[in-house]
Formats: sequence, structure tokens, C-alpha cells
Amino acid sequence: MRRLLRRRPGRIQRWWRWLRALSSSRLACGDAITDDVGTLVNAGNTLLFRVAQMGTLRAYVNVPQTSANSIRVGQPALLSIPTLPGRSFPGTVARTANSLDPASRTMLVEVRVPNPNGVLLPGMYAQVDLSSPRTNPPVLVPGDALIVRADGTEVAVVGSDHTVHLQKIQVGRDYGDKLEVISGLQLGDMVIANPGDAVVEGVKVEPVPVETAADKPAPKTTGN
Repeated sequence: MRRLLRRRPGRIQRWWRWLRALSSSRLACGDAITDDVGTLVNAGNTLLFRVAQMGTLRAYVNVPQTSANSIRVGQPALLSIPTLPGRSFPGTVARTANSLDPASRTMLVEVRVPNPNGVLLPGMYAQVDLSSPRTNPPVLVPGDALIVRADGTEVAVVGSDHTVHLQKIQVGRDYGDKLEVISGLQLGDMVIANPGDAVVEGVKVEPVPVETAADKPAPKTTGN
């Protein structure tokens, strides 16, 4: 670079003024890759520096096929960074590929995130929440309510006469402690949680509601 400065000072000065102008407009310049004295710089194949626009960043998400139809341009998104706990960054879906990758069965989605304070850095790993309301909310059952057998997946449904019926279902998404039921159940069906070997077709039971954390009364506190 010293030889270039001696031979073409005007050109290097123009580059430097250009980089300073970019930096003053909140653009970050990467480290020079070719900085050895005397290195020959060839036009078109020698990378001297990288420039990154920091005001608005773009995050690329591979959305699974099961959720691809629910993604729309303009849909809000929320980013969280593992190295920045407790903080979230709102964004917007800018565009989608409108097609699935045949190898991964995912759709590439671009999310634009405002970054006015420069907290986010290019290359960071982020988790993106693309939650959207569904016109037909699915039926959810506890994960321990499933009865998995060779001929399919079933749940034990209690009828109005307190008789157990083993109903075959089709399972959709797995949410951890709950599972989505695509078909086989209707909203309001009474399902036995964690059925044992005694739960068989046609047996009579006495339903007992399952107490959740929300149903438990708050502990009483006593003043000093």
C-alpha cells in the first residue's frame, strides 16, 4: 500500500474520502484483507475491504413447509439474540422466495430489522418469531395423552355417558408439552391425560378435571 500511495496519491485520497463519507453515514467498514506492503492489487479479483450498511439489517429465515403458507409480506417479526438476553428487536417480513427448497422443504424469508443504535452486528445469530393468527386454530392435547400403537396414534376420549372410546387421530406440530391434532378430535372433547393400561375401549370412568397451575389457588401470606 505504501508504493500505491507514492505512485497514485490522488486516487488513494479519493478512496479515503469516500470511506470517511460512508463511515459518517453509519456504514461500517471491515478490516482490509490485503494490507501487506508491496502486495500487487489486481482489478476485479483482489478484495481490499467490505462495507456493511448498519441502519437496517436483513435476517434470512428458512421457514418449514408446514408454516410457509402463513407467511405474508409486511407481517411483523420479532428477533431475539442469545448474546443479548432480555432484549427483542422488531422487524418486518420484506419478501419471500415464494417457493420451497426441494432439498430442505423450506422457504427462504427475508426480514428487515431497524438498527438505529447499531446494537445488532452483521453476522449475528438470531432467533426469529413469525407468529401470526390462524383462521382455524388447531386442537391441542397434552403430549402424555397419546397412545402410540402399531396401527396408529390414539387418544382416550370420554363420552357424555362416561364411556371411554379410543379415537384415532392425526398429529400435526409438536409444541413440546402439547401436540396439534389435525383430525380425529373436536373442540370440547374430553381426553384422558396419561392413560394407563386400565383404559380400554368401552370401560366406564368417572372424569376428574386436571388441575393446572392457573387453577391452583395462590399461597396465603401472613403479615409480620
